[in-house]
Amino acid sequence: LDRVWYAVVAVAALALGWTLVTFIAGGAGWGDVGTALLLGTATLLRVVVLIAIASLVWVPLGVLIGLRPRLAEAVQPLAQFLAAFPANLLFPVAVVTILRFDLNPDVWLSPLMILGTQWYILFNVVAGTAAFPGDLKEAASSFRMRGWQWWRDVMLPGVFPYYLTGAVTAAGGSWNASIVAETVRWGDAEVTAHGLGSYIAQATAAGDYPRIVLGIAVMSLFVTLLNRLLWRPLYGYAERRLRLD
Repeated sequence: LDRVWYAVVAVAALALGWTLVTFIAGGAGWGDVGTALLLGTATLLRVVVLIAIASLVWVPLGVLIGLRPRLAEAVQPLAQFLAAFPANLLFPVAVVTILRFDLNPDVWLSPLMILGTQWYILFNVVAGTAAFPGDLKEAASSFRMRGWQWWRDVMLPGVFPYYLTGAVTAAGGSWNASIVAETVRWGDAEVTAHGLGSYIAQATAAGDYPRIVLGIAVMSLFVTLLNRLLWRPLYGYAERRLRLD
């Protein structure tokens, strides 16, 4: 039964893949595929850099908040409000600022991609710190572990599985947000960054369905490869080496 099921899935996947290729080929060529892959690489680099910057900011703050239960109770409602804050309300500010100071859209539109997703890193790090066993904290204190040694050997390994969950969620949300964040309009003004999100947004505005499907297919490919080549190995490492139970 397993082999029959796998065969059915394989045949369905091949049929759908062929339909997808035929549909895209009806309105796009190999040049469009190369363009989509190149723009997808630009968005990938943007997502990786944004996740790295957000991690450098929110992991230490999340640990410090998680170690103080009263502070965590006060901060979490504020963070939940900011996570629900619609990023598109800041689009006019972004457009006016970029045009006023002649800034590079490839750089200054990027924060809009992670504005609403960075909080997943904070939430999960706070939760991981709160769940860190108290006896391990006491053991680290008994051995007088301080400074970078405490971060490297105690707390960062302890919250790493939780951080991974937040980082994966934030990265996925950033890919989705790129469709509205890489092309921003306000009135008659439009600011566009080079990326796969702007490619999909422009194709959508033009009603160009083959290029819309191509952009979505390339984005799905990049997200799948990122999950397979980065996040899954990191999850495996956390499962093998960093379990506390």
